[in-house]
Amino acid sequence: MRQLLLLRHAKAEAARAGLPDVERPLSASGRASALEAAQSIAHTGLPIDAVLSSPAVRARDTALILATALDIVSLVRFEPTMYPGAPGTLLALLQRCDPQARSVLMVGHNPGISELAQQLASGGPALELRTAGLCRLQFALASWGDVKFETATACTVLR
Repeated sequence: MRQLLLLRHAKAEAARAGLPDVERPLSASGRASALEAAQSIAHTGLPIDAVLSSPAVRARDTALILATALDIVSLVRFEPTMYPGAPGTLLALLQRCDPQARSVLMVGHNPGISELAQQLASGGPALELRTAGLCRLQFALASWGDVKFETATACTVLR
C-alpha cells in the first residue's frame, strides 16, 4: 500500500504591489495552520518517507514548518515544476518518486493540488482543499510509476 498526502500551502499574506506572487510569505495565521497540519499528521501516526514542495515562499515555508515539527527536514525536496503545479505536472513528479518511499507528502498550490486529488480519486465528490488543507490518498500499487489518474483506492480529507 502506498499513500500520498496532499497539502495545500497555508494562508499567505495578501498580494502587494512590487512583490512577485512566488515571493508572498505566510501570514501569522498561516504559520499557525502549518503547525496544525503537522499535528494532524502526527496524531494519525502517518509516516512520511519523502516531501516534495513548491519553491514558492508560502509553500516552502509551510513545508519547512511542518517538516521541522515532524523532524523530517532532511526529506524535503523543492521542485520548481510544482509552481504553479498543474495536475499532470504533479502526477509526473509523483511517478518519479523513489520506489522505496511508501508515503509521500506534496505541498503545493490550488487549483492544481486539489485538482490532482480529485483526478486521482476516481472523480468522486468535488474536492477543494482549503489553505493548509490536507488529504490522504491510498494506492494498491507496486510502484509510484504505476500511479495514474483514477487509481486511488481511497481518499480521506484530514483537515
